[in-house]
Amino acid sequence: MSELTVDQATATQLSDASGYLKLRDPTGSVIGYFLPAQSASKEAIFGVKSPFSREEIERRLRAGIETARPLSEFFADMEKKYPGQFQ
Repeated sequence: MSELTVDQATATQLSDASGYLKLRDPTGSVIGYFLPAQSASKEAIFGVKSPFSREEIERRLRAGIETARPLSEFFADMEKKYPGQFQ
């Protein structure tokens, strides 16, 4: 990852952001995107929120409940459900 040091005025503007920012040059062209460090949660980064709380995920892991399965099983199930669409 590269780093860029900004002047204090820009730093203040960026630190006031509550979520993603689209950065533009003086002509209006998009030059990039910025996500403030304080909002860098998985939800902010990926745009989704798990339907399970952190506690529920940890409980399931402790209980040994499977959290994943092989892709071959997934595709076999999908082929049964939607014949001819997963080849």
